[in-house]
Amino acid sequence: MPGTTRAGSYRDVLLLPHALRTFVPALFGRLAYGLLPLSALFTVQQSTDSFATAGAAVAAFGLASLSMPLKARLVDRFSQRRVLPVLALLCALGLGLTASARTTNAAFLITLVGITGLFAPPLGPSMRATWRLITEGSELKERAYALDAICEETLYLFGPLLTGVLITLWSPRLALTCTAILLLVGTLLMVTNPYARHTSPTPPKQHLLGPLTIGGLRRILLIIMATAAGISVAYICLAAVAQSQGRPGAAGYLEAGIGVGSVIGGLLWARRNHTRSPHTHLAVLIALLATGLLAASLTTNLLVLGAVMACTGLAIAPLYVVSYLASDDLTPAHQRTEASTWINTANNLGSSAGSSLAGLALDQTTPSQGFLAGAALLACVVLVVMRPRGGRWWRWLGGLWGLGRRGGRRR
Repeated sequence: MPGTTRAGSYRDVLLLPHALRTFVPALFGRLAYGLLPLSALFTVQQSTDSFATAGAAVAAFGLASLSMPLKARLVDRFSQRRVLPVLALLCALGLGLTASARTTNAAFLITLVGITGLFAPPLGPSMRATWRLITEGSELKERAYALDAICEETLYLFGPLLTGVLITLWSPRLALTCTAILLLVGTLLMVTNPYARHTSPTPPKQHLLGPLTIGGLRRILLIIMATAAGISVAYICLAAVAQSQGRPGAAGYLEAGIGVGSVIGGLLWARRNHTRSPHTHLAVLIALLATGLLAASLTTNLLVLGAVMACTGLAIAPLYVVSYLASDDLTPAHQRTEASTWINTANNLGSSAGSSLAGLALDQTTPSQGFLAGAALLACVVLVVMRPRGGRWWRWLGGLWGLGRRGGRRR
């Protein structure tokens, strides 16, 4: 196939020195983030008898993710071994306090969960930083990133299921305690590898904004933010369709279909090394997402909708693999962990904005129109990514988005 070559196998990646001893504990630590939303939600809800308070607490934890780039900068500067255990210990302590708190004070619990989120260790970006070191001198980095993205998607499928089992058999407080233990133990074992001592030399004068000063990275972040907003519209619309048919529980299965599609898409994507430009890959993948949302707007049959969304999900894991690789190419070595974290932050911000707007819009319109709006947004993103090199209005729009010039380092 033009633009692709054969990639190494996952076995080649896992047989690299220190790969397994780092990756397996990192997965256990990251599984905690799959358990956390539901376990925290129901723990706070049981304490206060209020879903509004519980939702606000989970939102506060999510809002604290804006601190991730700063924590990643500390990791780059002082090493994973010195920074991650401290963050994990403080975060686990906060989760433990939340699980053991018997207060009904809503403000206290929201504040406690929000402060806990400030200390959540950036395990995903740190693992990708380790992959960069482990695969140095080989052609396996893309394969390693794909493996990482696939496993992360699997964790976010498995995490809520495991939380449901723990809550059903025991209690939300036990589930939240297990979350704290997984996070702490996984992090402590992850940093036992020799790469965890690695530090990136910091230039004498580092700009406060770090990698955000790089135009090329800003373009990628804007693309990811807008794409995440479009994807989150789909999730809200799925819930609305299920609710309108009197089967709200079906929304979970529909969302799981997206996750399964994402895992399969990551597996297929990683079979080859891709040689086309990141912007070409992003345009194709986002176009697939837009097509999927357009198709979803044409049906209300839950089985058909599930199949459509599973096919749509094929693009999600590859989208983030391409984004992480692009951020590596655009940023200097001492900023790559922070740049990778900004990809996650842009995704979270876009998802939050898309969910909020979709929720408001669905009070006035139908899920079908919501899917169409998401597809239109993604189509606009594709047009911006693949803009022609001529034409004044394209240059003006590119300048508005920070896309008018080629900034940053060569890809």
